[in-house]
Amino acid sequence: MADLPRVVSFVGRSGTGKTTFLEGLVRVLSARGLRLLLVKHDVHGFQMDQPGKDSYRLKQAGANRVLLANAQSLALIADCDGDAPLLDLVERYGAETDLVLSEGYRRSGMPKILVDREGAPSHLPPEDVEQLVAVVSDRRLDVALPHFPLNEPEPCAEFLLEHYVGATAALRETSLVLLAGGHSVRMGRDKAFLEFQGQPLLSNLVERLSPVFSGRVLVVRRPGQELPQLPSEAQIMDDLLPEHAALGGLYSGLALARTPFVFVAACDMPLLDPDFVRWLLSQGSRSSDAVIPVRDGYLEPTHAVYGHRCLGAIKQALLSGEFRMDGWLGSVRVARIDEALWSTVHPGGHSFVNANSEEDLLRAESLAHQETRPL
Repeated sequence: MADLPRVVSFVGRSGTGKTTFLEGLVRVLSARGLRLLLVKHDVHGFQMDQPGKDSYRLKQAGANRVLLANAQSLALIADCDGDAPLLDLVERYGAETDLVLSEGYRRSGMPKILVDREGAPSHLPPEDVEQLVAVVSDRRLDVALPHFPLNEPEPCAEFLLEHYVGATAALRETSLVLLAGGHSVRMGRDKAFLEFQGQPLLSNLVERLSPVFSGRVLVVRRPGQELPQLPSEAQIMDDLLPEHAALGGLYSGLALARTPFVFVAACDMPLLDPDFVRWLLSQGSRSSDAVIPVRDGYLEPTHAVYGHRCLGAIKQALLSGEFRMDGWLGSVRVARIDEALWSTVHPGGHSFVNANSEEDLLRAESLAHQETRPL
């Protein structure tokens, strides 16, 4: 029982828009990398199987259960001796999920969110709902609980993530991996030695980001590559696959880290924001293999969180000749953090700035000066 996912029931009268709201909510939570179980209580009865189909004929012949399976889907048609308690269903089918959302089950002891719509044929009074934790509605109800808009699932999704879903990785389970082994072709000199705010850029990054990770910092370099003097908490590791570009560095960082997750960043990102990184570590879910922000419609794979379960997918990509940082992500569970979300905590997006030229570095210095200038 202790390992079961949390359950939240959405209740309300017919016509209030529960299913429509849940449809949007599922899209938002799925995009964050969550594995969801949806349980809908249908008091009117339903017919899934179709007369004349093989499964229907076998069920009618007397089979208590018929299981349909193929490479994409699995369906069970079974007899029931009355309503199964919601928690029993979660015990049977909730394995490997992060959160269970149910529609109905107003009499269960689970936390409930009331869905209400002003123009609905009838309304369920909040005082008639036990274990009520929030309201979703297009009007304000007289109840001292969080209210979320009916036509915007994102605020409710944030509420569920904060209160009912474990974070992707606690800070104690994450290491920082800085990729320093690039050849710096466009810059023309080793970026690890670039001066930023009066010290080598790589040293600056280790110093600023180390507190976020309690000193767990790995710097991945090319074998034999010289690096500037770094703070003592930085561990310098040789890239295991130095000829495989940044993806080889990511593989090396994951393989060498002693934590289940790593935050990976390139060493040419002078404005990496510790507070934004700390926030990013709290996103996704316990089932997410990677947590990657999206900026201008594209993933930012060198400013992202990766888990050990990515190692197999990266290895297969490298063996097949795929060296792009995002070319293998379809094989793992990725929580994509949309710009509309992350920009609420990091409006300027400066953490993503790369220094690929002297002009880029000067611009980063100017931005850093503006951000630290007293008001």
